[in-house]
Amino acid sequence: MMRIVIIFAPANWKNWTQLLRRHRGSTMAENGFSNGSDSAAAIRPVLLIDQGVYSNYAVYLRRILIGLADAGDPAAVVCPGDMDAALLDCPMVEKIDYPALRLGIFSATNRRILLERLKRFKPTVIHAFWPGQAELAAFLSESLDVPFVITFHGRPKRRDRRRKAMSGAARLLAPSDVLIKHVAAALPAMRQRIEHVPIGCYVEDSCACFARMDRPASLIAVHPLDDVRLFEPLLGAVRHLLLDGFELMLVLMGSGKAEPAVRRQIRSLGLTPAVTIVPLMRPLRTVLAGADVFLHLHDRGLFNAQMLEAMGVGLAIAGAEDATSGLLIDGQTAALWDGKDEMSIYSCLKRLLSQRESARRLALNAQAFLQQQCGVSCMIENVLSAYAAARQSVKKQSVHAAG
Repeated sequence: MMRIVIIFAPANWKNWTQLLRRHRGSTMAENGFSNGSDSAAAIRPVLLIDQGVYSNYAVYLRRILIGLADAGDPAAVVCPGDMDAALLDCPMVEKIDYPALRLGIFSATNRRILLERLKRFKPTVIHAFWPGQAELAAFLSESLDVPFVITFHGRPKRRDRRRKAMSGAARLLAPSDVLIKHVAAALPAMRQRIEHVPIGCYVEDSCACFARMDRPASLIAVHPLDDVRLFEPLLGAVRHLLLDGFELMLVLMGSGKAEPAVRRQIRSLGLTPAVTIVPLMRPLRTVLAGADVFLHLHDRGLFNAQMLEAMGVGLAIAGAEDATSGLLIDGQTAALWDGKDEMSIYSCLKRLLSQRESARRLALNAQAFLQQQCGVSCMIENVLSAYAAARQSVKKQSVHAAG
């Protein structure tokens, strides 16, 4: 019997490994590592993940870990043991529970246990994600004598209490030009250490937006249900559209303290048959592929990774201005509205629903934009380059200190 094995690999997998070879100037022996016959110094990152980072960026984190595995680099993930982090289960990834003991009085003990685990892992770089674990990253960096980098998915403030910890980072990474400006403004003395690392997204060959023109329109919004006032103009606009005879279904994906109030608002407007609330579902990309339009309700000051995925599968984007991610260009990659104005929302959605070919062109434009700006291979290369640059900067500092 003939056995056929098919291996799917990224088209530029070789580029990743070649990139590493260019940056790996020292041998593993010089760093105290051993990896059989491989004489190149491995990149062994430790990623510090908390619940907030995982909830918003799980898919993106998984792509980083898979990219590291493809390049032959082991990684460790430090995260709470009670967190459902199935997407972080990847080849060559060691998961470490932190904190091991869940009472605050054991903080020193927890750090000691974590240090012991990481000493056995022998990391070469620590990777934290603002704002969650910057202080822990600084502590581990000093204790293990390895550099650390911080990724900013949100806008830091000049008076951030973590400022002292962040000042020790070898590299500051940000996924958009807007965030780079905010990081530079908050930490002006570290401008030379800031690097652009896009959040990578796979772009589907097909476009989901109104792939079948005869179906009722399917709209989806992924947003915390924390403030009923945010949803009132949208629900009012949906009511007007239904009265106009449009056939549509709206899914609000999320949870929060205002969920009961939002549900009451839906019932009071008679929208129960057309509007439903569901918790955050994974894999989100599969859910998004069944919709036509993604609604960006409000800029939360965080890079919107869910919207990025929606653009990747080919949904038309409609919503409020995006002042953080830098993904939405009115009339090119999205149709923008005034989120506080019910009539603005109504007019925007009516235009998309009645001119479906135009909505589909927006979705196709967004996919083309992502292919140019947010490739997964580009993200992996930039992350690996930042890790290598962080190590190199520490070596230079050591040489200057010795001199």
